Amino acid sequence: MKTTKKLFTLATVVMFTLGLSACSEEKEEQTESKVSEFKNAASKAMDDAKEATSDAADKTKAFAEDTADKAEEMAKDAGNAIEDACEDAKEKMDLEDKDC
Repeated sequence: MKTTKKLFTLATVVMFTLGLSACSEEKEEQTESKVSEFKNAASKAMDDAKEATSDAADKTKAFAEDTADKAEEMAKDAGNAIEDACEDAKEKMDLEDKDC
């Protein structure tokens, strides 16, 4: 009877241990899966951030180039307007040299 009880107790302990280890393995697999998902999500977020930064840099560069072109054009137009005004003034003063 004592042997049967010891065997039954041993079998119960073994079953309990196996049950806990199975749960632990399952939780370990779940944890590994969640860590892997988190890693993938973080990697994707980093890639998206890099792409967004690159796009913003490209747009900023294009905007700066357009602004520089417009500023150059405006400066040229202002210079031409000043030159035209100077020539008009010289013409009204009836000067021989009408170039400015």
